[in-house]
Amino acid sequence: MVVYLDACCYSRPFDNRAHLAQERVRLEITAIMDALEVCGVAGFPIVGSPITVLEINQIKNDEKRLRVMGFYTSAITEEVPLTEDVKMRAKTLADDGLHEFDAYHVAFAEIFGINYLLTTDDRLLNACQKMDLLVNVINPLSFMEEYQKWRQY
Repeated sequence: MVVYLDACCYSRPFDNRAHLAQERVRLEITAIMDALEVCGVAGFPIVGSPITVLEINQIKNDEKRLRVMGFYTSAITEEVPLTEDVKMRAKTLADDGLHEFDAYHVAFAEIFGINYLLTTDDRLLNACQKMDLLVNVINPLSFMEEYQKWRQY
């Protein structure tokens, strides 16, 4: 199994206090950390991409940007390159309604055979449910629920 987290996941633990007060946000942070731990223990690759780096670098708050980037670089086990195939697929996905960064995240995941793209972005999750994709776009909470089911078999 190969896993890819979008920039929303890497940013989630560093959200502002108002977000951190929300139960769902706290549960998602725990699920993100659990997913990374599961992948590490099981030896599942955690893939990063140049678009994730670009998106993280757009965080305006210097301290938060550095913390998110540190989290990202410590979490990934490999980084895939931006290829023409990724660019073409991202354009198609954007034409189909995904926002530019989201289209690139999905394109990277599809082109490089990633099984799960984890995101906390409801807009992306809802849009992807209406599309026929080669990757399972899933919230970290749902990913951990699926993992618990796999462990039972």
